[in-house]
Amino acid sequence: MRFGGFRGRRPALVLAFLASATTPCTWAHGDAPVVTTASAKTPAAPPAADRFTNGAASVDALVARFLEALAAKDKDTIRGLRVTETEYLDIVLPGSREPGRPPHEYDHHDQASRYFWSVLDTKSVYTEANLIAAWGGEPLKLKSIKYRKGTKEYAGYRAYKQLSLMLERKDGTEDELRIGSIAEVDGQYKFISYVRD
Repeated sequence: MRFGGFRGRRPALVLAFLASATTPCTWAHGDAPVVTTASAKTPAAPPAADRFTNGAASVDALVARFLEALAAKDKDTIRGLRVTETEYLDIVLPGSREPGRPPHEYDHHDQASRYFWSVLDTKSVYTEANLIAAWGGEPLKLKSIKYRKGTKEYAGYRAYKQLSLMLERKDGTEDELRIGSIAEVDGQYKFISYVRD
């Protein structure tokens, strides 16, 4: 299949997509998952044009908003907590490189990039519906957050990869909710997607 706008850069684009689609997935073999209820140090501020809009101030704040929306079965709010198409194409996808390296050089609004976004967005929409069906309508108390694949610094953002939320239900029982990954840009946090690996 051919996509416009690659100009010989197809491998780099495919690698960038694989690195950032459901979650950036480069990590050292054997790294232990990270458990936290507080966010790590914020990376250096990017240019103003490359910031998230309506992001949360921390991982904890983002997860709290997510759980409130889940309890209310508010699909619009749940969707609004993850990156938009523009944020994915302008920040996440080109910024999925090692720290200190420039953004990927390609037309990240070309047909292939938009296709990658479409696949990711569609999977997240279905996941949102499943989350509401399985967990919605019930107040849930957050006990802890674990990043099953740790955290990772990229040139354009920091990733908190593959969340496991330990939750307490109203009857006192605890259960684990596994969802996708979070990106942090200039102190703003949003879900990349809700799709779990």
